[in-house]
Amino acid sequence: MTIGIYKATLKHDTGTTTLRVVSLSGKQGAIQQITTAEGCPECAIVGIVEIFNDTRQQDMKATTIGEAKSRARAKSLEKKHKDESIFIIYCNRTEHFYIDTDGLIRLWEKSHGYYVNGVYTAED
Repeated sequence: MTIGIYKATLKHDTGTTTLRVVSLSGKQGAIQQITTAEGCPECAIVGIVEIFNDTRQQDMKATTIGEAKSRARAKSLEKKHKDESIFIIYCNRTEHFYIDTDGLIRLWEKSHGYYVNGVYTAED
């Protein structure tokens, strides 16, 4: 069983919307999750593509806190991440630092801080 992450575009009466879906049952499972959660017919899904996070995750993985801070600061200064928090999270299980816009902390992770527009804020 592998985790698949999909980006789906739905068309509805007032326009279109984009969703991100995590599925353990492949593309068809993601479609079923969307139709159930959104209460829409399958024909409302106008596009669904798998997001390959392996390459993104490799770009956002660091072995030292200095390297992680450098990458997070650079990411926070990008125009598309203006006024958005870029979190630095250490994972005890993999012994790596991860840089991401998702600050969700799991039991085996510890937040070190975050950058917003190039300004670092440490977490205690």
